[in-house]
Amino acid sequence: MMLRSVSRLIHWGRDLVKGWSADKDQAFHDSLFARQRENSFTFAYTGYVTICRFADLVSPYLTKATMALDLGCGCGEITCELAKRFPTVRFLGVDHSERGIQRAREHSEHLQLTNAAFEIADVEQFEPVEAVDIIMMFDAFHHLSDPDRFVKRMLMRTSRFILIEPRGDWKGTWRKDLEMDWLITELEKIRARMAYMTGEHENQTADTLPSIPPPHNEAIEHRYSYEDFESFFEGLSLTVRGTVAGLEIYPPDPYWPSPSRERFGHLAYDLLKETDGLLYDCNLDLFAKHWVVSAERDGPRLRRRSPPDDHQQQLPPPQLVQGPYDVEYLSYEGPRTAAPGEEISAILCIRNRGWKVWSSHVNQNPVHISYHWLDRKGRMLVEDGKRNLLPRAIGPNEECIVEMRIVTLDHSGRIILAIDLVHEGVTWFSQAGSPCHRIEFRVI
Repeated sequence: MMLRSVSRLIHWGRDLVKGWSADKDQAFHDSLFARQRENSFTFAYTGYVTICRFADLVSPYLTKATMALDLGCGCGEITCELAKRFPTVRFLGVDHSERGIQRAREHSEHLQLTNAAFEIADVEQFEPVEAVDIIMMFDAFHHLSDPDRFVKRMLMRTSRFILIEPRGDWKGTWRKDLEMDWLITELEKIRARMAYMTGEHENQTADTLPSIPPPHNEAIEHRYSYEDFESFFEGLSLTVRGTVAGLEIYPPDPYWPSPSRERFGHLAYDLLKETDGLLYDCNLDLFAKHWVVSAERDGPRLRRRSPPDDHQQQLPPPQLVQGPYDVEYLSYEGPRTAAPGEEISAILCIRNRGWKVWSSHVNQNPVHISYHWLDRKGRMLVEDGKRNLLPRAIGPNEECIVEMRIVTLDHSGRIILAIDLVHEGVTWFSQAGSPCHRIEFRVI
């Protein structure tokens, strides 16, 4: 009880310090969903792996349902996937983002669904007009500003909740002891090399990468522990299992519908499905970064306990597969302070650790040295820096010295210079798995 009180005090303090609010959360998601595009229901899109796995894990709870409510549905991909699988169940998706609901309706029309509807409303104020068999929430419960009040109010409308939520701790932070996204990123490297060997063309429709402004506001981001969920759903039967699905890292241009991406997408789905099953059988799944939380009236009471944290071995990072954009930054020689808007010069030494030749002197999709400006928390301030040519083609395992021209921000402060390479019209190297080279910088 004492730990629970401390946990709630920490959550309240985080709200106050960060200035989180429902209005800012809505603005964040409007901006986020505006970045969504193309077809989400093909294995050529990496995110479809998560859509399918989340739908898999919820499907057993829908076999006897007639009406399902998806609160905080966002763009409605999982709602639509479930509606496609269960044509006799009626689905209603609700979200406060007008842009998200617009995309959800587009998805429903694309799939020609007749059993899925979507409504714009504040989830914390929404009142269903009829009783529902199940309330679903996918990565949405932690955006609620008052989860206790929400659960009590919705219990008057349903007897079952099913959530998929990040695994948290009593401090409200996201626990990722079993972070398995590397399985998919390494599989993508294998796919990219096979595509190159077989002559499959990558997406090269743009001369430069589009720059889409990131959301300016912040979403409400609480993470909850097992004990938190027991408190929220006190008096209900609670069942929790873990899943490694819920990818955070996507390959370059994740919607590009190439034949190899479709094939390898099926492999990625099977890989995550088998990994989930293996971890569950070994009682290690509750270390995964997402939990499937089921709470219902008069259901079986099953409280699974994970092995103690010290049971988890600190394994070294896996030996990674060689990719096309693996870069090693050997040295940076240049200023670390400058005036606002000043153009400075620096010398950078890099090594090509990948298998692909990089060149700035080709007619289509050249590779350039560039940079981003970040704040001290790593948030993007300026995405597209000045482009700099490589002096020559750089083959696998070759080193090269590059002279860079860098334009500083137009205002003073302590920031981060994040040096990056860019394959124009294809990807930033950092988006393909090679971290930027970060330099502490001060504009004075």
